[in-house]
Amino acid sequence: MTKTFFITGTDTDSGKTTVTAALMQAARSLSLKVLGLKPVASGCELRDNVLINTDVSSIHGNSSFDVPYEKLSCYKFPPAIAPHIAAAESGVNIDTSVFTRRADGLVSEFHPDVFFIEGAGGWYLPLSDCTFMSDWVAARGLPVIITVGARLGFLNHAVLTRNEIMRAGCRVAGYVVNHADPHMERFDENIAWLKNYFKDIPLLGEIPHVQKAELNNLGKYIDSKILTEIL
Repeated sequence: MTKTFFITGTDTDSGKTTVTAALMQAARSLSLKVLGLKPVASGCELRDNVLINTDVSSIHGNSSFDVPYEKLSCYKFPPAIAPHIAAAESGVNIDTSVFTRRADGLVSEFHPDVFFIEGAGGWYLPLSDCTFMSDWVAARGLPVIITVGARLGFLNHAVLTRNEIMRAGCRVAGYVVNHADPHMERFDENIAWLKNYFKDIPLLGEIPHVQKAELNNLGKYIDSKILTEIL
């Protein structure tokens, strides 16, 4: 049976794609078949009549299956702006039932052991004037993994994100700390506070500030033992 997780972040650019790649790589190192999906992606480049997004490309490259690129996202928009604005400018209505059909279709076709769905922005990502990505996640009852982007102000964002996920009735399956700001002062002290406050939530790993060349070797930062426990 496929285990599905939704990956959210404490903010935009918190490192969801880095964390998703790390989790996919770590799961594959456990001999698990892994697949991913990014339902909405902004900031795409048109190449050979195909909209290419770096986040979707990361999922594509880290999947265990040879899945057509276009199946790994439901909506892609060229400008790197909030998806609901990009959708409105394109005359597109983001329909979450498309997310459901695509996710269920991928699971039914490929039968992965683990399926990671990468969000965009933070927990309350607007999809329209009145709907959020979190509405779909809650309706599906998906367990959530939080990407904690460690930079100034992240403790507030982390606690708020955790509280709102729980308020929506979703389980926080774990969290990953991503060192988003390599120059952050008092990093160790802040992380120590977070670990104590989140002591009942599994810490799946800590990812240092990495360079592009290291993106294919991120799985080593995930604690395989703890990952196995939540699967």
